[in-house]
Amino acid sequence: MPDVGEDPVVISLRRSPFRIGRGSDADLVLGSPRVSKMHAEIKKDEGAHFIRDLDSRNGTFVNGEPLVGTRRLAIGDILHIAHRELRYVMAVASERSLDSTWAAEERTYESQNLRGTRDLYRILQGKVRIVFQSIVTLSDGEVIGFEALGRHMLPDIDYDVTSLFRLADDLGKAVELAQLMREVTIAEVPNLPDVGERIFLNVHPAEMHSPKLLEELSGAVARCGGRRIVAEIHESVIASPDQMRKLRSQLYERDIELAYDDFGAGSSRLMELAEVPPDFVKLDMSLIRGIDSSPRRQELVAALVKVMRDADVKVIAEGIETQAEHDTCMQLGCGLGQGFLIRHPASARDLRDTWQ
Repeated sequence: MPDVGEDPVVISLRRSPFRIGRGSDADLVLGSPRVSKMHAEIKKDEGAHFIRDLDSRNGTFVNGEPLVGTRRLAIGDILHIAHRELRYVMAVASERSLDSTWAAEERTYESQNLRGTRDLYRILQGKVRIVFQSIVTLSDGEVIGFEALGRHMLPDIDYDVTSLFRLADDLGKAVELAQLMREVTIAEVPNLPDVGERIFLNVHPAEMHSPKLLEELSGAVARCGGRRIVAEIHESVIASPDQMRKLRSQLYERDIELAYDDFGAGSSRLMELAEVPPDFVKLDMSLIRGIDSSPRRQELVAALVKVMRDADVKVIAEGIETQAEHDTCMQLGCGLGQGFLIRHPASARDLRDTWQ
């Protein structure tokens, strides 16, 4: 095994079965009490490698998921034998070996991507928490609802939620992460203060075509104690008017409202907005930040507000941090707002305990 700072150890899978464990007769010996004497084995069959757990005490994991039965390995798979991490890779055959398939021990050598993959799978084991940000009427501060914002619970990593979802996208886990965050949100709703009738739930772009999305949102309605659910969809993935009209109809059948999120951050879908107006449009904070000193953005927001008012759409200004931004947004016709000036995001219990 390498000491800290050394290169990774590379082990050729020349034998089948190839056994991994703590015992001295294993093909790969991992000297740790958390590793069973014979922990797992890798067998070759028709040119492919398959891994099987040998009833170990602490389990074998592939890409963060518990190994059940036998699983075919794919290049790039990350294995955890108890707490020891390995990666299944393909290497060019050397003069000493005619086998080009290798398992590389990664205990001390972790690239940023490997660390990120490991951290994401740790988070997907339930290491998330939810904070809620108040959405208020700008004229009098009345709370109309809360947006649920996901956070991870790992103190040793510094991913923000945007970076976390980018990583989850790359690994095909964005839907699973979004579903986990909503599940935790719903469990926390009963702890909120008795104000605000709506819970705004973010829908990830990868979920737009998921057959489980409507079923899951319907379940949220039933579990949220009379509060209304608002599904937030990023404006960049708003589909054709016909598709959005169908989605809006399906949401309304389930008593779920619709919001277009981060409007104005990119190429805003004004045609879809006019054809299929949602209940809410949230103006991106890039429009709102410093708007009091930007006449051009004031003109743009005023024009957007007029279009939305004509379509009976409520406008929420996101990211309000100063009184000047608050006052300017209100003067431009934004009826609703959220941001640090109004109230910082906090857990449901903290909001309830400090509510005034």
